[in-house]
Amino acid sequence: MGSLLSRLFALVAAAMLPAIAIQAYNEIDLRRTRQVEVQDEVLGLAKLAAAEQQQIVQGVRQALIALSELPAIKAKDVQGCDAYLSRIKQRYPEFIVFIVVDMNGDAFCDSAREHKPATAAGRPYFASVVKTGKFTVGEFAIGRTTGRNVVQFALPFYDDEDRMGGVVIAALSLDWLADYIAKKGVPAGAALAITDRNGIVLARYPDNDVFVGKKLPVGEDPMLDNGTVADMVNIDGVRRIVGFAAVGEDLLVGFGLGRAQTFTKIEHRTRRDVLFIVMSALLVLILTAWGAQRFIQRPFAELVDAANRWRFGEFGRRVDIPGNSEIARVATAFNAMADALKHREHELSEAREQFHQSQKMESVGQLTGGVAHDFNNLITVVSANLELIEAGDDIDKARQFAAAARRAVDRGAKLTAQLLAFSRRQVLNPKPVNANQLVSEFQGLIRKAVGEACRVKVWTSEGLWLCHVDPARLETALLNLALNARDAMPDGGVLDIEMRNIVVNEGAVAGCLPGSYVKLSVRDTGFGMPPEVRDRAFEPFFTTKEVGKGTGLGLSMVYGFVRQSGGHIAIESALGKGTTVALYLPKATQKPEVEMEEVQSQAFPAGSERILVVEDNDDLLDLTSEMLTRSGYQVRCARNGTEALRMLQSEEFDLVLSDIVMPNGINGIEVAREARRLNKRIKVLLASGYAGDVLERHHAVGEFPIIDKPFRMSDLAARLRSILHEG
Repeated sequence: MGSLLSRLFALVAAAMLPAIAIQAYNEIDLRRTRQVEVQDEVLGLAKLAAAEQQQIVQGVRQALIALSELPAIKAKDVQGCDAYLSRIKQRYPEFIVFIVVDMNGDAFCDSAREHKPATAAGRPYFASVVKTGKFTVGEFAIGRTTGRNVVQFALPFYDDEDRMGGVVIAALSLDWLADYIAKKGVPAGAALAITDRNGIVLARYPDNDVFVGKKLPVGEDPMLDNGTVADMVNIDGVRRIVGFAAVGEDLLVGFGLGRAQTFTKIEHRTRRDVLFIVMSALLVLILTAWGAQRFIQRPFAELVDAANRWRFGEFGRRVDIPGNSEIARVATAFNAMADALKHREHELSEAREQFHQSQKMESVGQLTGGVAHDFNNLITVVSANLELIEAGDDIDKARQFAAAARRAVDRGAKLTAQLLAFSRRQVLNPKPVNANQLVSEFQGLIRKAVGEACRVKVWTSEGLWLCHVDPARLETALLNLALNARDAMPDGGVLDIEMRNIVVNEGAVAGCLPGSYVKLSVRDTGFGMPPEVRDRAFEPFFTTKEVGKGTGLGLSMVYGFVRQSGGHIAIESALGKGTTVALYLPKATQKPEVEMEEVQSQAFPAGSERILVVEDNDDLLDLTSEMLTRSGYQVRCARNGTEALRMLQSEEFDLVLSDIVMPNGINGIEVAREARRLNKRIKVLLASGYAGDVLERHHAVGEFPIIDKPFRMSDLAARLRSILHEG
């Protein structure tokens, strides 16, 4: 539904794109036209300002020409020259000083009253006028006698014999020049600047005091900018469009208009047009959304809701869409389909129930038959050995029979652990494992799980390393892989299980860290997997089996177990060639715990503490009480939790040994907690054949020490001694 509406909105947006594109083009064209207009405007203003400056320069030049013809200057009459220059200075206050120097640059006549010694030697303009003999405009300078910002104008004078006698110099005040351009009415946001040939500011508006005498960021020859326009950031950080015009070959005028002020009207118009477009688009989209919801979304939502209900088997749901529109006709067809599906589902339900029941009974029968066979064998061994012990008089023979019976009991305990691991009902921990031994002992259950149609071959490896994994979880993983292999070989086949050592180098196996591993491979001769199935095989709930034949969790559980163990899992498969799943199990770094098979009975550690034994099985309670009493302990017995609580309230004990799962509503965890509440120093040891659910339900995992059933009496005595002496 969301995709349909999104497509409808996309179509509406596409229909509006031409209008938006035309408006955008108009805006761009308007800005481009305005840009050209502004460029022409600033260039014209710059040329106008340059023309005014040219008039000033020409006026200065004419004044210097007149002074150069003065007889007093030609004759170097100091008194006459000083008097005349003083009168000229009064007429032209914009000049700081008039000065006449000889060919060495030393002044012999000036307009200043103090008549301080002065020289033009070393000034670039003086060297230029002496060299060229022409009128010269100087550069930004600070007067040597006045200390004020000036620009000098110089012209040579000649004596009566047409020999250059010296230079007449006029120093124009840059403060006067700044006031002059400030009175020209420069618009707000605009800027007018006059620079010398080196790009140094002679006068600027605004902020003349800040920037006069500073060099603008221009090229080596600013005069090359004459007649150009630039969109630039000025020296004051304001972005302007600036036009440049030269005053002769010595001065450059720059006139800039602020970009923000220049395009204000256009920006306002653009915002107005954009707002209009946005409002129009919103109105169109709102009307489109309303129409889509009224005539498309609601009817389709009813169809989708009905389809979802039918998917979950609620075939009584019907779609009610009035009218004779296309969607209404689709709804009528949906309703007819629902009637047919309801009838078909009823037929399929009966057939499916019969099939599931048959499949369930077959699977349970196969597993229980195999387990019953093994347990009957174990019980037979125990029963026969006990009969031999009762009938015999030879103590050595009796001990041999007892050892055989105990081995049968150990195998029964291991079979129970395997069943618990298969049902994921056991708290598991990793330890060093011999994969050769584990697979060899577990292959019996694997053979029963895959059935007689599949042959199981186990290939062990001499000198196989120990791997660091959870043995019960590894057995569960093997069983899952075996069941998958069985399903891939419905007509029978061969299941190979192989173990070998392998050292993985960097990059040798994709996704596997370098190191030492035990590689356990499970290979079948089934129909294999296509690439798209193989790539998703480890995804949770992904399965290619029919409904009711698989959860899709088997391979994902194997993947999680191997990855959590620090290993790697890889799968190779091809249609018609079978599948190989390889488990890379990390090599164990520590040695395994040594399990001693003791034939002779051990001496139980003795003690004298008071122990409360809580057990609902009378035979096990009597046996435990007898053993602990013979070891010197003071033993009191309780057959359920209620009796144990009553004894804890009236008597003092050093330790409570309690079964976890007991009848009458009070379990061993509750007994242990009440014992701790009554006596904080009391020790606790809990025992159980399986207590995973109870521990989790009571949030008691890791709270108390636990000994697993079945246990040897010697192990129980050693555990009690350790707990009583700890701390």
